Amino acid sequence: MSDRIDDAGADAGQDDGLVAVVGLACRYPGAENADEFWHNLVRGRETVTRFPRRPTPRGGSEYTPARGLLKDPEWFDADYFGFSPREARLLNPQHRVFLECAVEALEDAGQDPDRHSGRVGVYAGSTDTAYAQLLKERRDELPSVTDMEILVANAPDYLASRVAYKLGLRGPAVVVQAACATSLVAVHTAVQALLSGDCDLALAGGVAVRVPAKESPYIEGGIISADGVCRTFDAAAGGTVGGDGVGIVVLKRLADARADGDRIRAVLRGSAVNNDGSDRVGFTAPSVSGQAAVIREAQLVAGVDADTVTYVEAHGTATPLGDPIEITALTRAFREDTDRAGFCGIGAVKTNIGHTDAAAGAAGLIKTVLALEHGVLPPSLNYTAPNPGIDFASSPFEVVTEVREWRPDGGVPRRAGVSSFGIGGTNAHVILEQAPEPARTGAEPGAVEPGPQLLVLSARTETALDTLTGRLAAHLRDRPGLALPDVAWTLQTGRRELPVRRCAVVDGPADAVRVLDGLDRGRLTDSAAAAPAGPLTLFFPGTATRADTRDLSADPLFRRTVEECLALADPDAEVPEALDVFATELALGRLWQSWGVRAAAVAGHGTGALVAETVAGVYTVEDAVRLILTGAGAGRGPRPPRSPGRWRQRRHPPRPEHPGPHGGVPARTEDIQVSTAGADASAEDRGITLLPVLPEEAGALGARAALLTALGRLWLGGLSVDWSAVHGAGRRRKVALPTYPFERRRYVVEPLAPASPDATPKASPAPEAPTAVVPQASGAPDVLTAVSELFARTLGLESVGPDAGFFDLGGDSLVATQLLALARESFGVELESSVLYDAQTPAEFAALVADRLGGRTPEPAPVA
Repeated sequence: MSDRIDDAGADAGQDDGLVAVVGLACRYPGAENADEFWHNLVRGRETVTRFPRRPTPRGGSEYTPARGLLKDPEWFDADYFGFSPREARLLNPQHRVFLECAVEALEDAGQDPDRHSGRVGVYAGSTDTAYAQLLKERRDELPSVTDMEILVANAPDYLASRVAYKLGLRGPAVVVQAACATSLVAVHTAVQALLSGDCDLALAGGVAVRVPAKESPYIEGGIISADGVCRTFDAAAGGTVGGDGVGIVVLKRLADARADGDRIRAVLRGSAVNNDGSDRVGFTAPSVSGQAAVIREAQLVAGVDADTVTYVEAHGTATPLGDPIEITALTRAFREDTDRAGFCGIGAVKTNIGHTDAAAGAAGLIKTVLALEHGVLPPSLNYTAPNPGIDFASSPFEVVTEVREWRPDGGVPRRAGVSSFGIGGTNAHVILEQAPEPARTGAEPGAVEPGPQLLVLSARTETALDTLTGRLAAHLRDRPGLALPDVAWTLQTGRRELPVRRCAVVDGPADAVRVLDGLDRGRLTDSAAAAPAGPLTLFFPGTATRADTRDLSADPLFRRTVEECLALADPDAEVPEALDVFATELALGRLWQSWGVRAAAVAGHGTGALVAETVAGVYTVEDAVRLILTGAGAGRGPRPPRSPGRWRQRRHPPRPEHPGPHGGVPARTEDIQVSTAGADASAEDRGITLLPVLPEEAGALGARAALLTALGRLWLGGLSVDWSAVHGAGRRRKVALPTYPFERRRYVVEPLAPASPDATPKASPAPEAPTAVVPQASGAPDVLTAVSELFARTLGLESVGPDAGFFDLGGDSLVATQLLALARESFGVELESSVLYDAQTPAEFAALVADRLGGRTPEPAPVA
């Protein structure tokens, strides 16, 4: 949106104390992602599942069971996170869902935690579920499972730390528990951590997923709706509806987000948390004074007048007592600043999806962020007439009952409040504001102009990579206005670099779609075509000129290097061809180095040989240019003679006053190999991969496209690329792109009996792990077979190959303890607890066992 932002807005440069929402992800009833969630909201869809009516627990009247359910919450991509099937079945489904959502949120934010320069924190909470008790009841399905394993796999205490462990986050990992207010309190806690410097990027949210599905029976006088409908603020409101869900936002200090070119989805201006204390009729009852105080405090922290807040996402449980208390508290807080009536819209997402417990605050927050982004207020459902205890006419609020455009009010940006109140009296309120206008990209002097771009994709498996490629093609097809350099930048820097890789050099969005769709054969390159992983040699052919590299002239490093060389010649004289070649190839060499290529050797032919020795530090640029201008050229000068095709080891470091750009020559220059005999058979004999500084394809593709094509092949082979250098001085920003396509399988332990007559049908249980084969005394034991099956049993796998790593398959210290205990029992040998670190594969472990046995046959042991 291009609405003008007033001086009080986030566009005024007053970023101190403000936090940006740079990414988000969610799964709520009827929605697998945030796009589907928004689609349901603006269309006024209610996604609660209702079941046939039944008698109340105490008999007599009937009620309609209802719940907001997630699709297939027991399905999980265990391989992506390195969980064995056994471990995945133990892991609480809400922990699994939260893990996947955390990956999606980071990808939506364009943040790769592996390459993030600061500390990444996670603040999260979950709800109480019966899955741990179910595991204890079904121990017969889980060989050797311990209470400790069940605890670690299910307790809320380990939700945040498990995310930190699996995603490599080194900031604080803090569990927040505040009943229904959990996820919004987690957001407030994350904001405080960012502002105090505890972390530089933070995930915050909550999850409530129950497997098997929970039934919330209606009890007269309770908080559950008898007809299965949530009618927030309505005269017929009789309670809420339970639901499952997960929501996560990614937060960053606003100043940092601006500087880094992040996609700012909204600005969090201020937040507050308090408790009602004893000022209420009971522990579970709400308090007007407590709610009013937290709302007012959040407004003051945000530095905004309540008169400028034009929407409130209410807690809105649809209870006859709770709704009037909430409106009274809101009105009291707003009346500190304004007497206006009916200027602020109000609604509640619980009317769409039900009350998602620990994820409820995140649902309201994400709904509001999306509304700020789109400039549209979705309708609050099931409202026809106000609760008799609510006087909307004299309040600042009006229930939003249909989709309406949300425009800034009087030049002030769109602003909203979000409330979440927990049973027990913990209250949270957040003030949000629409995002500032994004900074222009690629506009700086000397920026590389849009042209060929290198798109990189990676996944854990080939099938996931194919799915991801198709998703990206569809995304670009639907959004032809996306800036392709921003797409490339987001893929390059905003996604984890996984082992199965694919890349393509494309020129424009339409070309990108064509290539990604596979319609231009040969341009989409996979890991199989990667450059060999051996040491690289930069090869300077001695033929490249400025005429061959015109499309690189916008790159500041390339241009600066050429100008540095030419400035050493007579400005009034014609540039000698040798100097043209020298300047061009030196600039190409420095460009490759700045992109991340750290060669083990350099080689050259003709003038290129002089470039090679200059890059290696034998000559300064001044000395080399002087040789060219005095006619010594590349073949003469004070160098010792050498035979064609011979390589020599440089034993002296380059001159310290000429280190070259970005670290100059490759690391450990005293070990660099130098050849001035060109590219010959001796290079291959030495196992050296030659990288021409200007690939042959430059004639057909152009220099930049050819360089990017070669760089892509190196990236496929594992090169760590400096993508900022690839984009030169261009200022790029992150854009929305498809997130990872998880390949889920069903991992669940079934209850002994259905949770309720209306529970959704269950799929067949996961296959049992094989029972270990124990060597018997009657014959020569097949130790490797027995060990392989012990590995499979403890990891919950059907089989384990002889060279598969225990920890790579999802094993951890707890499972290792069980494996060692079974091995001691099976083979009758004493094994230290540390042996798995030295013998991680069945083959290595079997060799160790055989060595300990010393040729003797183990005593018979009972098969477990």
